[in-house]
Amino acid sequence: MNEFNDVLQQRRDYEENVRNHNSYINRFYIIRNFWKYLVSIKPQFKLEEIELYEIIQYLVYYRTHKNCRWTIPSRCAEYNVICAIRCFFKFCNMIWMKMRFNREQIPMFKQEPVKREPMSEEDYQLMHTAIRLFSKSEEIRLRDELMIEIPRETWLRKSEIVRCKFKDFHNENRQFKVLVKWNRYESVFFSEKLQKKVFEYENLLNQKYKHLDIEKLFVCLWQKEKWKEISSHLLWKHFLLIVKRMKKEWMIPKNKTLCLHQERHSFAMRCVYSWLSQQATTRLMRHTDPKITLHYYHLNDSRLLEQYDSIRV
Repeated sequence: MNEFNDVLQQRRDYEENVRNHNSYINRFYIIRNFWKYLVSIKPQFKLEEIELYEIIQYLVYYRTHKNCRWTIPSRCAEYNVICAIRCFFKFCNMIWMKMRFNREQIPMFKQEPVKREPMSEEDYQLMHTAIRLFSKSEEIRLRDELMIEIPRETWLRKSEIVRCKFKDFHNENRQFKVLVKWNRYESVFFSEKLQKKVFEYENLLNQKYKHLDIEKLFVCLWQKEKWKEISSHLLWKHFLLIVKRMKKEWMIPKNKTLCLHQERHSFAMRCVYSWLSQQATTRLMRHTDPKITLHYYHLNDSRLLEQYDSIRV
C-alpha cells in the first residue's frame, strides 16, 4: 500500500509541476478509488502484480454501480476513468516498473461529444447581480466580478486565471504572457475596460491594506485564510457556491447548469460573431488543432440572413 501511495504521489506531482495539467486532482481521486476496489477483492498484492482482467472487472463494476460515479462529475465519467488508469500505468512504465500487461490493451469507451455552450448574456448579467447581492465587501465584489469577466474578455481557463498578477495589467501594449498547458507561455490580450476594472480593484486593496504587498490578482479575502493564493480548484468551488446560492434564491432554475468554462466558449462565440477568421480565432483561443475551432463556426438563422442580405445582385 505504501508503494502505491508513493507512486500515486509521484504521478500527481508530475502532472501538477511537469505537465502543468489542471485535471491532476480528479485523476488522483480516480486512481485512489480504483486502488480501494483492488484492495477489497484481494487485500495483499503488489502494484506489479495487477492483471488486465482485474482492471476490466473494475470498469464493469464502475459501470454497473452508480454509487461510485459521483466522484467524477464529468460529461463522460467512464471515459475519464479509463484515461486516468491508462495514464497512471504509463507513468509506472516511465519510472521503470515492470507490469504484467500492456497498458494499450486496456479497453476504451467512446467519448461523448463536447457540448460547447457559451454563457448567455442574460445569465452573465444575472451572475453580476448575484455577486453584487452576495458579496460582503467591495473588494470581494470586484474580485468575483473579475473572476467572470477575465475569461469572457480573454481566452483564459480557470487554471490560468489564478496565475494573473496585477503587474500584468500595467503593460501599455495591453498584453502579457501566461503559463498554460504543457509548460508553454502564451500571450494574453485584454481590453481597456478590463484594465480599468483591475486598476480599481488594485487601488481599493492598496487603500485598505497599505502594509501588504499583494502580487496575485486572486487571493482569499475571507477571514480564515486571508491573503492565501486561490488555486484553480478553490476558484471553481467558489464559483459553484455562487451558482448554488442563485438557485436557492430562485434567480435561476434548479436544473440550470453554469460553469466558469462557459465564459471561454462565450469569448470564442464573440470572435465568430465579430467575423474574425477561423485562423485568428484559433490563435486567440490557443487551440493546438484547428478542428476544435470549427465547432464554434456554426451559423444560426439570424447570421445566415445577414450573410444573405450582403449578397450583391
